[in-house]
Amino acid sequence: MNDSSAHGFTWVAVASLTLATFCWGAAFPVAAPVLQHMDPITLALCRYGIAAPLFLALLAWREGAARLSPQGHGWRLLGLGTLGFAGFNLLMFQGVNLSRPEFGAIVMALQPLIAGLIHWARSGRRPATRSFIALGVAIVGVVMLTTDGQPARLAGQVSLLPILMMITGGTCWVLYSMGAAAFPGWSPLRYTALSSTGGVLGIVIIALVFGAAGALHIPDAARFVSLLPALSFLVLPSAVIAVLCWNQGLRHVGTQSGMLFINLIPLTALAVGVARGHTLGAGELFGAALILASLAINQLERRPAAPATASRRHWTAALSRVPDQGRLRRSACTTTSPYSAGSSSAKPLL
Repeated sequence: MNDSSAHGFTWVAVASLTLATFCWGAAFPVAAPVLQHMDPITLALCRYGIAAPLFLALLAWREGAARLSPQGHGWRLLGLGTLGFAGFNLLMFQGVNLSRPEFGAIVMALQPLIAGLIHWARSGRRPATRSFIALGVAIVGVVMLTTDGQPARLAGQVSLLPILMMITGGTCWVLYSMGAAAFPGWSPLRYTALSSTGGVLGIVIIALVFGAAGALHIPDAARFVSLLPALSFLVLPSAVIAVLCWNQGLRHVGTQSGMLFINLIPLTALAVGVARGHTLGAGELFGAALILASLAINQLERRPAAPATASRRHWTAALSRVPDQGRLRRSACTTTSPYSAGSSSAKPLL
């Protein structure tokens, strides 16, 4: 898995990324009532404490028990998993709790920019202009969508700390997603399973620290049973299916392009609202159109580089096998003609 912008889009990749963002978008309204009775750390531990063993079992079944070994990458997987599953979930959910969901959607729309800046810093290659244009369109679209065309109403509710928390959480997820490039020979399932296991270990360490300080809010048994339907959705679709589809999609399109699909999350939330009877406003429709346009803009004139490179290598090799015509003419001048006297044993040049 690499992060090159030259990845080609496939329907499988698009479907995988869309399904992942749909599951995450639907998870926000489901998680809101759960967080009234459970802190984000306990919620993350419940979700990935169940999801990680499922990933491991699926990996052992599909690829064999030998693939469960981290092969010397244990510390790296612990770090990446802690960033992705602990850092993102805890900081993002807590930031949303301290502010408003609109700010969470807007901050998540910044993730493609964060990915582009990190890739630029690492590689020294500036992202394509169309990527910046697509990002700008996407951010405007998310703001219009989440405010129904009235972004000024957010001005009086801006709080620096929650926004910084969410930006940090978003950066954690970008780094986790880009970390898959360090395992080019691994399948998306293997990276997901072993990194999520590292993430659970990180969440456990954080839970022990906060639990010792009495900062965890754990529901009693009766309340926990009442939350099981919501928790089941937060575990299976929005943790197991979503994360696996996300890593599968990024394998084909790269982190920079894949991150733009994050902006489909508010569209999913909007669809859930419509299903519950919400009437769409003009600002929401305009914002949704801009978000979809941003995905199209980012793919304008995108061509897979690998096939072109292979084609150039093919023609270069073919041309190298073509005889030099000047050399052939010089040879013809110095070689006895097959039709000359005394050359009955000579063979024709061509």
